[in-house]
Amino acid sequence: MQQREKILGSIFAGVMGAFFVVPSIWSWFNGPVDDLQGTLAMEKSKTEKKDLEYDQARVKQLRLKDWKGRSLSPKPQQAALQYQQWLTDLAEEVGEFSNVQVAPEAPATAANQPFVAVRFRLKAEATLAQVRLFLFRFSQADLLHGITLMNLDSPATTGNPKLTVAMQFEALSLRDAPPRGPTLFARTEVSENWKLAPTSADKAKDTTDSLPVLRVKSAEGFPEKTPFIVRIARHYFEVVETSSLAWKLKHDSNASELKAAAIELAEGETVELVKVHPDFTKRSLSDFDSILKQNPFLKPIPYAPKMEFVGPKSVSKGGSLDLTCKATGFDLGAGEPVFALNGEAPKGLSLDSRSGKLTWKPEAEQPLGDVALKVTANAPGLKEALTESLTISLKQTNMAPKFDAVTERQAILGKELVLPIKATDEEADSKLTYSLGSGAPEGAKIDATTGEFRWTPPATMAPGSVKVTVQVADSGTPTAMATQEITINVGDDLAQFTTLTGIIVREGKKEFWLSDKSTNKRLVLHEGENVKYADLDATVERIEPKFVLLKKEDALWRLNLGDTLKSLQKIETAAKPAASAKPTNEEKPAIDAKPTTEK
Repeated sequence: MQQREKILGSIFAGVMGAFFVVPSIWSWFNGPVDDLQGTLAMEKSKTEKKDLEYDQARVKQLRLKDWKGRSLSPKPQQAALQYQQWLTDLAEEVGEFSNVQVAPEAPATAANQPFVAVRFRLKAEATLAQVRLFLFRFSQADLLHGITLMNLDSPATTGNPKLTVAMQFEALSLRDAPPRGPTLFARTEVSENWKLAPTSADKAKDTTDSLPVLRVKSAEGFPEKTPFIVRIARHYFEVVETSSLAWKLKHDSNASELKAAAIELAEGETVELVKVHPDFTKRSLSDFDSILKQNPFLKPIPYAPKMEFVGPKSVSKGGSLDLTCKATGFDLGAGEPVFALNGEAPKGLSLDSRSGKLTWKPEAEQPLGDVALKVTANAPGLKEALTESLTISLKQTNMAPKFDAVTERQAILGKELVLPIKATDEEADSKLTYSLGSGAPEGAKIDATTGEFRWTPPATMAPGSVKVTVQVADSGTPTAMATQEITINVGDDLAQFTTLTGIIVREGKKEFWLSDKSTNKRLVLHEGENVKYADLDATVERIEPKFVLLKKEDALWRLNLGDTLKSLQKIETAAKPAASAKPTNEEKPAIDAKPTTEK
């Protein structure tokens, strides 16, 4: 029994020893392996995190690179000028908006930001179809820009009139963006006249061999790989094949409304590259047809078409006429009116068939007088074209007005300067309008009708010369303008420092001294001489022992010995005293009048 207990005790002791000893041995043997595995797992997690951060940074870099490629010029001023030109062309030529005004707004510059936002506002008149086309082509352009505000107002309660359009735009100029050329997108010119025949359904699958060749003056900035899109005036084309400066073009897929008409391009017309936004490579203008079908501005109208002419109906030789034929009362849902001239028109006169814009720059040999024209407007639904007579007067060249010369003028700090400005015009019936040019001093103003200039130099202003540009414009066509620059010397009121300090006779000739204490300057004057100092411009009439008489503005003024020019006294009568007359009193001249102190 004891032997059995010993065996069991040994077994138990062995089990207990294994229980305590084996883990220690295992820990000693595998501990470093476990530590290395933990470190490996931690490093692996860090690596995966770094890889994720790298991928995110890579995506951001690619996105930033894409943004830089779509940015305006990195120079904000150049960016604003180029974008304004592009936006105006898009509205006037592509959208065919009328009365287009594109004006800049203050750019948005945020501190520590790598971009500047240039902003513009547009006002115009357009149909809903024209707005649709403008918005499509605007969104199609591969630029960092957008529309921040758009208002469409209908000016009438019936029909489908042109809408009053007001839009605001914002485009970004990244400081690190690659520089652009002289224009927003690459441009070249047509080097010879070109014509594209109408595209019909049976010619839709024509090969490039049948396409006419357009020759351009330069291909700099344009892609070497085809196809790519270009714009010429309101027309968009797809360049399908290039060979040096010879390009084969076909209608852009979104120009379906133009395919039915032949297109002729003249030498010198501008060809502009159209960089298409990736999101618009597969989008088409027809995606927005539902806007026209559900036109909320279309209202029933009594069909009463008429035509009127908006703008001046006269032009001067050397000028140009800008007149618009405006058609109203048409059913624009059936189609817009097309304008045309009936009969012969003088050389240089043209009428845009779609916009109704009539332009004319008379040639030198064109005789003066009236030119009679007949303008027609035709549209679907009209039994016969609407015809109106128009008379345009060609006048002699409008000459610019001429200013009467104005010499340098003196102005006193804190004292109003009144200066009459006068101009004349050869045409007696011309109305002159005066204005101040840029850089006019603060507070200066000029009467638009009389030309009277008024300005009070601020008392805090530093003395010195000020240049003021005045302008005058006539009422001729075109308006002629003239400018004149006037120098105004602004200084302290020297009259309060200038004193009559002496009256003497030298070699039988009387003279007097004016001493300016502020500049230590002394003027020596004699009878009959002119004195121009401070704001005084007068003639020395007579010198007496204790006073002098001065004549200015057809009145006599007295200055007593020891007084400053501020104390100059006006004699009520302007009669000139006799040369032999002597004062009855040394203090007063022999004139029956009381002096008054000049204010």
